[in-house]
Amino acid sequence: MIDKLNLTIYRPPDFNFLELQGEITEAQRDKLYKYMCNLDRCAVLYRPHKFSEETNFSIPYTKIDVNPKYFECFTELFQYLSQIFGCTCLSLDAFNIARIDIAADIEDLTMKSILATLNIKRIRGDNFNVYKETIYGGSDPKIRIYDKTKEIKARSKKRSSSVTQNEKALLKSGKTWIRFEIQICHLNMTLQDLVNNPESLISYFDRLEFLRLDGNESHGIMQFLYRLINRKNRKEMEHLRNNDLVEKIKEVFLSNVSAWFAEKEPF
Repeated sequence: MIDKLNLTIYRPPDFNFLELQGEITEAQRDKLYKYMCNLDRCAVLYRPHKFSEETNFSIPYTKIDVNPKYFECFTELFQYLSQIFGCTCLSLDAFNIARIDIAADIEDLTMKSILATLNIKRIRGDNFNVYKETIYGGSDPKIRIYDKTKEIKARSKKRSSSVTQNEKALLKSGKTWIRFEIQICHLNMTLQDLVNNPESLISYFDRLEFLRLDGNESHGIMQFLYRLINRKNRKEMEHLRNNDLVEKIKEVFLSNVSAWFAEKEPF
């Protein structure tokens, strides 16, 4: 699935639509965009003002911060973008992707077993940490691994947060779901490129690997954590051996993203 999408475009939004449908605030000079409008399902930032007039003119006029999870499919999202810009003839090539988060939720794992076997390739040692039961690795791309079930439960207690139907289904299943998420910035891709080939992002998950552990080898902190895992729960470690889990993550991502981009009837 695609968990977050930041789009930039040189076209200005429909100001009348923003005024009617959202709440507009003006930012300080140190912010790149002068105005931000919070809509029901996204944030629209527009009119660069931080630098000189010449530099500001070279920056995309509008930035859209949106989470695709609030849309049943890409068709619905694109119709929403068309409303924001007051145009039904928007070109997908006009939107550049400034950031995209790709993710997959895998059931019946624990953070302890993942930490005991996880290796993230091609990152520096100081770019790996664990904070509040979330694993962080790298910077761009940036990997996050956390207990999605706990995150949804915590968010559902906040009045200002919304929980989607898919997230409610995860809770209703009664299972533990671990989110494998990768944040990618500075990629040379338009929205049209993404629609044409979302499978091209799947290789980012190859940065994950899960090492063989039998409890008798010397693997430092990983060996120590392995010993802390209850024997009853060690069965899940089989999913982590020989990179089987990486393939499963890729399959889940590909299945979800293909379904989301599938052509559907207009809303």
